[in-house]
Amino acid sequence: LLWCRNALYVVDGFEQTDGEGLKGKINRLKKATTSYQVNIRGTSGTGGITREKNKGKEKSSNESSDEEITYQHRSQRIAFSDLYSVYRRRYQLQQNALEFYDVHRNGTLLAFSTHTEREEVLSKVLSSPLPSSIFSSSILGGSTSINYKKFMNNLRAKITSQWVQGKMTNFDFIMHMNSFAGRTYNDLTQYPVFPWVLADYESEELDLNDPSIYRDLSKPMGAQNENRAVQFRDRFEALEQSYEMGDGPPPFHYGTHYSCAAYVLYYLMRLEPFSRLALSLQGGKFDVADRLFHNVGASWRSASSENLQDVRELIPEFFYLPDFLVNSNMFDFGTTQLGKTVHDLTLPPWAKGDPKRFIRIHRQALESDHVSRHLHQWLDLIFGYKQRGREAVASLNTFVHVTYEGQVDLESITDPVERDSIIAQIQNFGQTPSRLERKPFPQRNVVVAFKEKGVDFNALASLASMTPPF
Repeated sequence: LLWCRNALYVVDGFEQTDGEGLKGKINRLKKATTSYQVNIRGTSGTGGITREKNKGKEKSSNESSDEEITYQHRSQRIAFSDLYSVYRRRYQLQQNALEFYDVHRNGTLLAFSTHTEREEVLSKVLSSPLPSSIFSSSILGGSTSINYKKFMNNLRAKITSQWVQGKMTNFDFIMHMNSFAGRTYNDLTQYPVFPWVLADYESEELDLNDPSIYRDLSKPMGAQNENRAVQFRDRFEALEQSYEMGDGPPPFHYGTHYSCAAYVLYYLMRLEPFSRLALSLQGGKFDVADRLFHNVGASWRSASSENLQDVRELIPEFFYLPDFLVNSNMFDFGTTQLGKTVHDLTLPPWAKGDPKRFIRIHRQALESDHVSRHLHQWLDLIFGYKQRGREAVASLNTFVHVTYEGQVDLESITDPVERDSIIAQIQNFGQTPSRLERKPFPQRNVVVAFKEKGVDFNALASLASMTPPF
């Protein structure tokens, strides 16, 4: 990270040691590459399956001469005049990262060695002229300095008020809450969380005015099916007894999480660059066909009722991006035990085999009156007062303790083996978002303009902000 007069520069692949500023020593870091082999489906007319092999070996850059270096170091310039916002972020459950967004909404996530370093950089950024940022209004208002926490709390309150009044879509509001809670597209381990909203993946047609087709948003995925919920409740009580006797970790309902890097790659495996990331995660090859994301309805049944190890939620792409449902790269994902070839995603009957139709109906369901009336209950579980404590226990909403912020202090762990073990658990088994509210989220006001006997013209003004383009 280089601090200059008018901009920040981020260059990867280097680190500074033995001093600060211009007196420090800059070393080139080792760049590791991954070896994997991918089967490609044969296209019509060619027959057979072709193979594509990507080989690489781990090699330290300082072992080569300058002429032999083939790795291109990426760099990013963040001009203060183009900076739109900066957010405090976590990395490995530690408050030691920042995320910068420019006016084009390009995001850059930086993790620092310590919390102190992060705060030092943040303070320096906020004291710089930022004419295009969300902070500029505070400066123009006569404030000489920016209280970051107070500013963000006020901004969140303003956004929540807009949503409650119907001036913001459900999708946008969930994205805002994810951002305030530390979730970002730039970290697979803290990817934005979205809810399953539908429970009907069998019908030929959907009536979005029928409440029975929707998931119960007041309950976490582990409580959607009562028979499975009883087993999770029994597990918690057994672990609680052991913990009270001084044996075992703090009790939890679920040994897995609703969001982690593996789940993100599970959903996005057909789409680059997530395909190669999935390959890296699986040791150079895709997982066995039966465990891949091949059927939306089957994934819903697994997460809501059938699998005790599966309580996953969704990701934002389910509501705007049909591309991830199609195997346009022609990867050969193999065949299931039932003989089904895994290719494009199998969609519910009401999608009529059309990914764009699926996304459109799914988005309409998210923005429906039913979901609008109940979304605050799901927000309470993920970002609110039911995330921790007695309310979380009563709601069947507790996870392994190391997934929560503040439960692990990596800086205090001196044993490298223990430290690496905890980091691996944090990176692979999920991270609970930062809690935003200690009281219930407000319910959204739902205005209905079209009624049985005609049109309520008084309601049209309230719906104007929801009329495309948003």
